[in-house]
Amino acid sequence: MTRLGMVIDLDRCIGCWACATACKMENNVGQGLWWQRVETVGGAEIDTSAGVFPQVHKHYRPRNCFHCADAPCIPACPTSAIRQRADGIVVIDYEGCTGCGDCLPACPYDAIELNEVAPVLPAGLEQGHGSSLIPPRAAGVAEKCTFCSHRVDEGLEPACVSACPTRAITFGDVADPGSAVAQAKARQDAFVLQPETGADPSLWFLPAKTGARQRRSPG
Repeated sequence: MTRLGMVIDLDRCIGCWACATACKMENNVGQGLWWQRVETVGGAEIDTSAGVFPQVHKHYRPRNCFHCADAPCIPACPTSAIRQRADGIVVIDYEGCTGCGDCLPACPYDAIELNEVAPVLPAGLEQGHGSSLIPPRAAGVAEKCTFCSHRVDEGLEPACVSACPTRAITFGDVADPGSAVAQAKARQDAFVLQPETGADPSLWFLPAKTGARQRRSPG
C-alpha cells in the first residue's frame, strides 16, 4: 500500500525559507498564515545544549503537516471534514469544515491554522497567486499543508521539494523499498518528532551533523 512521506536532511537545510515561501505561493496561503515554517534549533545563549561561545551549535528544521498514519486530528473533527487519502495524505474538506477549531489542539505538531478572518492576499492578487487548482479559502475554516496533493496527482513533487536549493527534502512512497525516500527513512539515524504520541508521522528527519556548528570569529 502506498504511503507518501518526506525525509528532511537537517544537515543540508540552510534556513532560507524557500520551502515555506514556495508552499505559501503555490497554495494561495493568506498573509500571516504559514503551512510550513522553518524553526531555528539551538544557537541561543540560554540554550546550554547549543554549546559555549564561540563554538555554538545551531541548525534549522522545516515543519509542515506530518500526515500521520494515525492522525489524531481526524477523530477530533466533529463533521468528518478531515480524512486520509489512500496514499496517506491527510486533507481537509473546506466545505465541510465549520471552523470549530477542535483539530488544532488535537494535532501534536501544531500543523493546523484557522482562518478566523478572511485571508488577505497580496494587493492585486486577491484571486490567488499560486495554482489555479487551489482557490483562496474563506473565513472560518481550518487549513494546513496537503503535501501539494494537487501536484502529486499530476505526478509532480510538492512545491517545497522543488524549491529547496540544497535538495534537503526527499519525497515519495516510503512503502516502496527501492525509493529514495524509503532508503533515507531506513537510515539508522532517521528519527521522528514526539514518537510518544503514537501518531506515526510520515515526516522523518536526518540529524544535523557537519552543518550544525555555528563558528564565530573571536575578534
